[in-house]
Amino acid sequence: MKFTKFKYFLLITIIALTSCDDGDIIVSSFNFDENTNLSLCQQENINVLFFVDSETNEAISFRFPDEDFEGTFTGLETIQTVEIPINSNNQVVYRKLSASTNGADYFCQEVPPSSPQVIEEFVSTTGGMAILEIRISDQDDNDGVPAELEDINGDGNLFNDDSDGDGIPDFLDTDDDNDNVLTASEELEALDDNGNVITDENGDVVYVDTDNDGIPNYLDDDDDGDAVLTRNEDLNACEDPENPALNPDNDLNADGLANYLNPNITDSFEVNVVKRNRINRSFFTQVIFTDITFENQNTGESLSFTNFIMGRFQTSATQDLPFNDTVISEDEVNNICQ
Repeated sequence: MKFTKFKYFLLITIIALTSCDDGDIIVSSFNFDENTNLSLCQQENINVLFFVDSETNEAISFRFPDEDFEGTFTGLETIQTVEIPINSNNQVVYRKLSASTNGADYFCQEVPPSSPQVIEEFVSTTGGMAILEIRISDQDDNDGVPAELEDINGDGNLFNDDSDGDGIPDFLDTDDDNDNVLTASEELEALDDNGNVITDENGDVVYVDTDNDGIPNYLDDDDDGDAVLTRNEDLNACEDPENPALNPDNDLNADGLANYLNPNITDSFEVNVVKRNRINRSFFTQVIFTDITFENQNTGESLSFTNFIMGRFQTSATQDLPFNDTVISEDEVNNICQ
């Protein structure tokens, strides 16, 4: 019986020794996933995406040089992907700390503080790839017209509805008809004498249509139907030549009616530029590592992941969406006063 126990103990010891050989790769998991909210530090052209778990005192960071990374983009795509090879310049570091710490204080400096102490540290080895999937989580032009009503052709795709042909879909266009009267500033919903919103036989909101041409004002580049484009009824555009107004809404007659809504006034001044299209957008960047290996800095133990999601970085930005080649941007606005 004693001999049997000894053999059993010896067998377990041999298995333990052979299974813990430094050459083995042990597959494990860190305590992070797609819902981990990452923060960003930037030092010159170095970026550090990081997270500290205040409950477990686990910390993870991804350090990489990229002077252009902001977690945003200015195009009309809904997703952009950046691939970064893992190497000595692009490193992922996992640490188990002795106590909780402020992530910004810990990661946003060249040399991390001596406290809290690092109990365990894994550093990525060369090989594998970081994939940054930058997605738009929210965007709208906030022009007072619900996005679903800006699906003019009714096909469910908001990106192919561009009433003024400026390359910006209506649901992201702050001036849907390029008349320099922002959509949010135009009279939108038609009201009855009691101030109630007028609806048609289908229950849909009726929008103001000054010239009754079947095109609501916010989509009509000649609101009063006088054959003069609304943006060319901006007669006082150059009162300040260094800062042209680009606002037909403040050219009023004695009764306080804007020229662009008065078919009896046809005076014009050529304005060949339009306002910048500035909107707010929200983004999140999903950080994914593929075929990545970490090495324990004390024991040499290796941890290998075929697919490891570090978390997501969320941010927002105010952006000027680009115009297409047929529209002159506001950068050239001073030309109209020369």
